[in-house]
Amino acid sequence: MMKSSEKHVAPGGEVSARRFRLRGLAVLLPCLAVLGVSAWLTPDPRGVGTHEQLGLGTCSMLIDRGWPCPGCGLTTAFASTANGQLVAAFQAQAAGPILLAAVVLLAVAAAVELATGRDQLRRFRPGWWCVIAPILVILIGWGIKAYIGWKTGMYPLR
Repeated sequence: MMKSSEKHVAPGGEVSARRFRLRGLAVLLPCLAVLGVSAWLTPDPRGVGTHEQLGLGTCSMLIDRGWPCPGCGLTTAFASTANGQLVAAFQAQAAGPILLAAVVLLAVAAAVELATGRDQLRRFRPGWWCVIAPILVILIGWGIKAYIGWKTGMYPLR
């Protein structure tokens, strides 16, 4: 077993195991918060509005334009996924289950890094893909939601 004072060679040079453990903790805590809140919330059966349980207001784009914004349904999808309701999650916002799965993977890597002191988060290093990929997933999910809502007569709201 390695001591916390031992050094590890990382892609950027030498970094102590303690620093990796601290980074693992810093990444793990917000991931656990997202997962915990997602499990605690009760998914709104409308497919939107679950965020209102957190004291947030109704989507102004949905009210003003009758169409959901790209984020509409994400909180509901996270809550549905965390509660094992995958069909409802994909119906709320198809990006939700995918993004929550990414949070779980990130949490696992962070927990391993915290426990071992070894660089496990290198696969998640910030780069263009950390911003572009989630945005694309959300936009695709939004497109699916809007199209299905239009075809079923759910959107635009009348």
